[in-house]
Amino acid sequence: MRNLGRGSRTAFAVTGIPGGTDDVEAALLRTRLIEAAKEFSGRGGPRPLTVTVTNQPRGAAAESGPRAGAPTETEAEAEAGPDEPSIAERARRFTATPPLYTFDRLVLPDRTLDQLLRAVHTVEQRRVLFDEWGLREIQPHPGSAINLEGAPGTGKTLAAHALAHRLGRPLIPARASQLESKYHGEGPKNLAALFHAAREQGAVLFLDEADALMSARFETTSHGSEHAVNAMRSEMLTALDSHEGLVVLATNLVTSYDTAFDSRVWHVRFPAPDKAARAGIWRRHLPEALPLAEDVSPEGLAGVDEVTGRDIRRAVIDAAAEVLRTGRPRVGQADLLAAVERIKAGRPCRAAPTPMSMSGGSG
Repeated sequence: MRNLGRGSRTAFAVTGIPGGTDDVEAALLRTRLIEAAKEFSGRGGPRPLTVTVTNQPRGAAAESGPRAGAPTETEAEAEAGPDEPSIAERARRFTATPPLYTFDRLVLPDRTLDQLLRAVHTVEQRRVLFDEWGLREIQPHPGSAINLEGAPGTGKTLAAHALAHRLGRPLIPARASQLESKYHGEGPKNLAALFHAAREQGAVLFLDEADALMSARFETTSHGSEHAVNAMRSEMLTALDSHEGLVVLATNLVTSYDTAFDSRVWHVRFPAPDKAARAGIWRRHLPEALPLAEDVSPEGLAGVDEVTGRDIRRAVIDAAAEVLRTGRPRVGQADLLAAVERIKAGRPCRAAPTPMSMSGGSG
């Protein structure tokens, strides 16, 4: 890196990116170097500060300025503009909140529950495993990423909250659509800011619809939108490698994931609930304060198949609201059955989930 001071301006030229480097990886490197320069300038460093990144050999840039022979990066893009937020400033957009659910609310197969507890145990015992037992030598950044895969409504969101509660941490929920931007290069910065917020707030990070960030990258990038998608996915790989907190991902399209993510996450499958699981979910969704008729039977309600925990939660609320609207004192079995059938009838036409042994709650 060379300081090419020019009067009142301070300029740095960074050389050494090989000419054959992947375009996305080179773009990410330039973006991070420039972002670091902006943060430095914002903390009292020289203003204005210009950074140019080039693959020229060291010494090839003449004193006429670092832009001689530089690739695509321009001085306007590199300059530390005072109006553009830093990563830390972007991170303030993401606020952690207390988790809403505990493991007591989950109805899961033993295998699924065991997988979740193993992952959270690694986080709980990080100091012993990585510092006292020396595992940091082989894993310098001992983060944990859990990918929850399954149909909508099978308990993934609920499980993310339960994991945060188990660790005694707040939760930052986010969706890929919140990170995307119409401005080129903004998406990776927003993603970096999200991970920064999780570190600063000591929070569990929950990314729903994660397939948008973890699907296979485009092999060629003929359009700016494709390059932006690749940049987001490359940033996601980098963030997972360096983050030391718990990241919970959720998707119902795991088959679209880039294979590069397979070694970075624990995959935990959330199957659709079978009859025994549905009975357990019904029981957990009938609060003690809810005025129930004597004929209400969770086992009987569980006979209605092709429903998820989310469907059951909605049915309980719908039935209770209908009873209150019609001026009746108690919610009966018929009310709950009618409500769940209304929910099933209102679905768009799609293939039903395949029942498997004991499954998740309402997330």
